[in-house]
Amino acid sequence: MAGQPKKVTSAALGFFETLLALLRSRQLQKNSFIMTIKIHFIITAVFILFLAGCSIERTLKLDARLPIPPAVKQYPLHVGVYYSPEFVEYTKKIELIGCGPNGRRDRFGIFFAFPIGTATRDLFDQIIANMFKAVTRMSIPQDSSGNVQSVDGIFEPRIESFTWDTVCTKDYFSTGQFSTTVSYVIDLYDPEGHLVLSMYVEGRGVEKPKLCFGDSCNVSIGAKLAIQDAMAKFMTDFEEQVEAKRWLETRISVSDNHK
Repeated sequence: MAGQPKKVTSAALGFFETLLALLRSRQLQKNSFIMTIKIHFIITAVFILFLAGCSIERTLKLDARLPIPPAVKQYPLHVGVYYSPEFVEYTKKIELIGCGPNGRRDRFGIFFAFPIGTATRDLFDQIIANMFKAVTRMSIPQDSSGNVQSVDGIFEPRIESFTWDTVCTKDYFSTGQFSTTVSYVIDLYDPEGHLVLSMYVEGRGVEKPKLCFGDSCNVSIGAKLAIQDAMAKFMTDFEEQVEAKRWLETRISVSDNHK
């Protein structure tokens, strides 16, 4: 914890300097719109100061799974899914940026750790189980024991990039929102291990700052929305890929012949 009080104090002074300027403004007593902005600033200040007082780095509890399974067309196939260790362990640490007057970007020495890999794995498990009749988790990408032959294909998602930032308005009473972008490449292999397709999907999420207290808070600050957006595109666009259509037709035909 050494050195942290100095960072926290600087952050606090920056916020209180802004708040005092707002409180001195006579317009706050006359203009309800400005009063709303003032309240937003106070909420944001409390939110940031709370996090800063607890720790400099916070790992988010990121759960992107859907409360209701998606209603999608289910294919009568058995597929495997492989998640590499690099995929599951993918975590991005990014510093929080606050909004000062006139869109000024302020650093607070507070970092969020985004467990994108595990959150994506849990959501991908959910949606792939709805897309296909049977799903098997693969421990290695190509199983020499012959188990690969029992599936119609193997999916392997990969994380290409993840970005998260604060977008500030340029007016004096600057407010901000969190903007997130995540991109994936989802590979599909046939039972012999040949690449069928590599599908690129990108998701975006925007979320306003929220007041939250305690370790039980599930604050995703835009990351969950971005992951869900990308996976929604995968579900809706998969069948439209030429290679996917050919693979589906071939494997469904093979499956029907074995009945």
